[in-house]
This record gives sequence, C-alpha cells and structure tokens, in this order.
Amino acid sequence: MAVTTETPVPGPHPPRPGTTAMDTLLRRESPSMAHTIRGDIGLVLTRAQGSTVWDEEGRAYLDLTSGSGVHALGHGHPAVLEAMRDQLASFVHGGWQYGCPARADLADRLAALLPWDDPVLLWCATGTEAVEAALKVARAATGRRQVLGFLGGYHGKTAGALTVTANAGFRADVTEVPVAGLSLPYPTAAGHVAPDAPRTTGHDFGRAILDHPDFGADAVAGLIVETVQGAGGMQAAAPGFLTELREFTARRGMLLILDEIFTGFGRTGAMFGFRHEDVVPDLVVLGKALGGGLPVSLVAGPRELLGAIPPLRQTSTFAANPVACAAGTAVLDTLLTERLPERAAVLGDFLVRRIAETRVPGVRLEAIGRGLMTGVRVAQAPDGDRAAFTRGVVRRMRDLGVLALRGGADGAVIKWTPPLTISEEELAHSVSVLGAALAAQSDAAGSGR
Repeated sequence: MAVTTETPVPGPHPPRPGTTAMDTLLRRESPSMAHTIRGDIGLVLTRAQGSTVWDEEGRAYLDLTSGSGVHALGHGHPAVLEAMRDQLASFVHGGWQYGCPARADLADRLAALLPWDDPVLLWCATGTEAVEAALKVARAATGRRQVLGFLGGYHGKTAGALTVTANAGFRADVTEVPVAGLSLPYPTAAGHVAPDAPRTTGHDFGRAILDHPDFGADAVAGLIVETVQGAGGMQAAAPGFLTELREFTARRGMLLILDEIFTGFGRTGAMFGFRHEDVVPDLVVLGKALGGGLPVSLVAGPRELLGAIPPLRQTSTFAANPVACAAGTAVLDTLLTERLPERAAVLGDFLVRRIAETRVPGVRLEAIGRGLMTGVRVAQAPDGDRAAFTRGVVRRMRDLGVLALRGGADGAVIKWTPPLTISEEELAHSVSVLGAALAAQSDAAGSGR
C-alpha cells in the first residue's frame, strides 16, 4: 500500500522579499476577500501535485492541509483529472432538475457504502448547505424544531448551521441568531485514538440536562455531532461515546446526525467515522473529499426519513454538478482500490510515534485525533502563552517548507490533515520540521525575540 512521490521533499526557503505577488493580489482583491484569504499564512499558490504545492515564486511546500481536508488523494490525482476532463467534454451542467449518468454513477457508489438498505441522497453543493438540509430533514421527519450540537462542534457559518455551531464568535455581528442552541459536553479521547482502543461507557454528554423534566427534550428533533472535531482542535470522540449516543437518541425519539464532512472518506482510518463503532446514524452529512477538489455534498439517510421533507424545500443550482460527480466516482473507486482508509490508520499511528519522539526543552506536546486527522497540541510553552507560541511555530514551519494550520479553542493545536496518499518519508519530514520549528521558537521565546 506504499505510495511514493517523485517530488523532492521541500526544504527551507530564504527570507521572502518585501514585495510579493500576495501584495499585488491584496491590492486587486476586494477588502473582505483579501482579509479572508490572507490569514496567518500569506501565500499565493499557483501549482500543486501530490502532497506538494508551489507558491508564486516557485518555492515548494509540503502540504499538511490538503485544501482543508479536500484532497484525500492528493493534488492533481490522475484518475480524478481524467474523470473531470471526460465529463467536461460531454456535459458540464444542467441543473438539479435533470438527471445525468455521472450523478447516477456516484449515487450507486455511495449507496453501496452507506449503512441503510434503501438510502436516499439529498444533493447539495457545500458542506454547510448539506448541514442546513439535514436540519430541515430532521424537523420534517420528527415534527420537532430544535437540533442540538456539542461544545467544540463546527457545522458551517450560514444562519441555520450557526444554530448548531458552538463558537459564539462566528455569530457575533453577522447573524440575527444571538446564540446557538444548547451546546452539549463533548466527551473526548485522552489522546490519539488507536484502532483497537477499548470502548468505555458512562460519558457525560449532558444526559442529565436532556432527561430533566424541565428541559423539554420532547421538542428536540436530533443531535448533530462530529466523530473528530476539525475546527474544535482535532478532538476525537471518546471510544464508546457514539454507541451511547445512538442508544440515547433512539430511546428519546431524536435523530442522530453524523457530520462526516471532514471525517468521511477514509480520513480517520475508516471509510466513515461512525464505522469505528459500527453505529448506524439516522442521517449522515458528507462533502469535502468527495468532489476531488470540486464542490459537491449531500445529506443521506433511509427513505422513510428523507421522504419526510416536502418537494422543493431544499434545492440548489449546482447540486450534484456532473463534473463534480464524475470526480467523486473516481475518488471513491481510488479510495477502495488503494485501500486508503486502512492506510490512513497505519500512517496515523506512524505519525503519532514520530511526534512522541519529538522533545524540546520547555515544550510539552500531546498528539490527539484519529488516523490522518491528527493534532499536535502544545500543552506547555516556554513563555506560557501557548497560542502565540503555536502561531510562531506554524509560521516557522512555513518558512521551512511545510504548510500546516493552527486551531483549537485555545489556539494551541497544529493540524495534520494531509492527503491520504502522503508517503512515510514526507510524514517523517514534517515532524522533523516541527521539531526544528519548536526549537527555534523556544529559543526566540527564551531570548525575548
């Protein structure tokens, strides 16, 4: 199952000149877009292949982000590009009203992977749109209005999705929804979850609140949860939590909605995160990696639930675009043929072992997550400001030719969500760069620079 790359492992880059193509781009883009795309990174990417991306000045970087988890097969996978080209040559777009072979092929592939005998797919374009659709289905199917999320959960930034996204900062000043619905406690694993992690019971997920007669749980249509919280800092659900949640929601007449937008299609070491506990959710939301770089998403569930939403209550101009669907079929075929979910589990363990070997005085690291959805939490920093220290480490990793993102409620988690095709050599190199960046940032913190 080894995957090799012909691209040399990217190395350190010289200091960036004072004026770059990013400065030009910032002048040309609208202020809001420029602010959005710049962030802490400040790069313009012009080319990508496999696990490597190149900036506007031809410098190569090892990409640990894979386009926010989109490129499960790596950038520019030949099977995906061929599928896109073939579909572009025949039929690009017709609208959701018309069927097409590309959509039918992808639906067949997905139906074979989903846990219901007669699954129905409600197509959308983006992940947050699919979350909106899932909320509508849950309300229509149960006759109840409220859907609850979990602390640390992220399900999108549109108005409806924000009602189940925990971070209040995403709602401030931009939506009429002042607060989310109740965000329940999210039982997390103690560290990176091993494939054979034993399940435990008795998790605190707010059961006492939900069961209290004053709460009004009979108005709750369902609970939406991630198996690993991407925006929440790569926190994995505690083993046994999903099983317990499945039993609780079934008993209370609530739907269990699994948001697998990030975790789906092999990233956690199984095709879907809920497969780790053989839980069958009521609804599952999918997106990101499915389109191979193009936007396609969906909410899926058994026919009796999806049939509850009235016609025309959820449509989208670009839903199940033929080119994205053709790419999706190529993605699924490749994931299965090359056994990439299993490979993600193996590489995740390899990554955690390398992280455990990384030691820098004054710094304590914790590996969290599952498979190739791994976070390195800076649990202790020399100057005590873990968020600022982590920000500096990520910046130094970039200067050394490795791109990673930072997250977590405390801002002290470095994220590894690379392509599932990344090589062991590339993963080992990324951890070596992490060590060098940690040491340099530690020295800077000690000297007050």
